[in-house]
Amino acid sequence: MRGTVGETLERLILLQVGAAAATRDRVQEVVDSLIEQGRIEREEGRAVVNDVVNRARERSAGARALVDASVQQGLRRGGLPTREDYEDLVFRVEQLEHRMRMVEDRPAAPTPAPPPAGGPEGVSGPEVTSPPPRDEADIPPGL
Repeated sequence: MRGTVGETLERLILLQVGAAAATRDRVQEVVDSLIEQGRIEREEGRAVVNDVVNRARERSAGARALVDASVQQGLRRGGLPTREDYEDLVFRVEQLEHRMRMVEDRPAAPTPAPPPAGGPEGVSGPEVTSPPPRDEADIPPGL
């Protein structure tokens, strides 16, 4: 992309800068000539030069805006995020990281104690039975 679109944009900007400089120089020459001939006053000449330069700047800004819009449109078509999209995602990730730190730093909630084996009074639960007695023959000698 740098070799094609980037170079083209760079050339357009350089052409605008060069055209603006050449325009100012040429207008200044014409105004100086008119002042020497006595057709206009020096102050009027300065006003003319400033007016032409301001118009050139406005046109240059308009051209830059068109180029920027074209580049943004091309990026969207290519599926690439804009700077605004990127900054929005960075902000959202920072928010999530902050929330995660808050959750990780929160003390653990105490776990409730298990109810007693028989359960609360007046509530019947599963019946707990003791294991059946062992025969003496199942117990190894010496124990």
